[in-house]
Amino acid sequence: MSLISLATRTVLRQLLLGRTWAGDLVVDQPLDPIAEVMRHATGKPAPVIAIYTAEAKGEPCGLETQGGPQAIKMMVYVYLPPSRIDLPDGVSLEIDNVGSALALNIMGRQVDAAMHFGNTDWIALWRKFVTRIAEKTSRFILVQIEQGVPIPCLEIQYELTCVADADFGKPIYGGWLKLDALLRAKGTEGADLADLIKGLIEGPQGLPDYEQFQVNFGLSASAVDAIGIAPVLGSADDDGNVPPLNEVTGDPEITVVGPSEVP
Repeated sequence: MSLISLATRTVLRQLLLGRTWAGDLVVDQPLDPIAEVMRHATGKPAPVIAIYTAEAKGEPCGLETQGGPQAIKMMVYVYLPPSRIDLPDGVSLEIDNVGSALALNIMGRQVDAAMHFGNTDWIALWRKFVTRIAEKTSRFILVQIEQGVPIPCLEIQYELTCVADADFGKPIYGGWLKLDALLRAKGTEGADLADLIKGLIEGPQGLPDYEQFQVNFGLSASAVDAIGIAPVLGSADDDGNVPPLNEVTGDPEITVVGPSEVP
């Protein structure tokens, strides 16, 4: 998947935390719904929301893999426990056909509202990364694993148009810089993710400068050679490092002449 898909999932999770009946039970990964809805700090079953990217699609320019705008299919699954649940705001629902449909409808509305209201910094970042919601599809499903208890679920698919992935080997900038700051403000867990994303942008596997330039602009090896920024063939060591060019020596018998003197 692309780096922008990770960023948009991270931002969406922050927007959803505490904004729906799932409370803080919002995870950035597919999950086993039976285990999750039954596991809660209070010991009572509770709704859970899972977010993941089903597909990320871009249009590279030449060999520039990070390319232009990215089309991302963002999946949001809202799971309900298969029992009577006590929800925030003093609401209690019996999870049968009627109760589950009502609860899932309300929580679907809460998910949409979270993209418009709440923490203004995260909303601003969402709108910086996501330029358009091209399509939204929702459906009710029953999740059942090996003839077990059926779990009522709302599946929401958002088809997002997002900005391009960050370039390789450049200091974090723009929305990526804002994401870094917001994650670090979340404590150790957020700082760990911020370090990971920053490393993927600024330090792409130790590529030399000329290779970072080549990747960012989608240039072929021959084009880099023609520009003159690649090392002379055979001058790089086993680690890809190129020694500095301090002086050039040549055959003293060679005479350099100007174009007009060439026969």
